[in-house]
Amino acid sequence: MVEKVSLSLDAAILAEARKVAGRRGLSALVNDALRIKLQHERLGRVLAEMDNEFGAVPEAELERVRKAWPSARKRSRRAA
Repeated sequence: MVEKVSLSLDAAILAEARKVAGRRGLSALVNDALRIKLQHERLGRVLAEMDNEFGAVPEAELERVRKAWPSARKRSRRAA
C-alpha cells in the first residue's frame, strides 16, 4: 500500500537528494531513508531496554571491542 503525502524540506537537502535519487526517484529515496531511520530508532529502544534490564556494558569492554573492530582501526588510522 502506498500513501501520497506532502512534505516541507530544506531546499539544499532536497536538491542534493534529487541528484542522489536519480532515475529511481525521490519517493524511493525518501522511503528508504525513513525505513533506515525507523530501524535505527527501534534498535535504540531495544538497546535501552537491554541496558535497563541487564545494565550498561562496562566501559572497559566497550574499549576492548572498539580496538578489536576492523572499521575502528581504519578510522583511527584516517584520524591520525
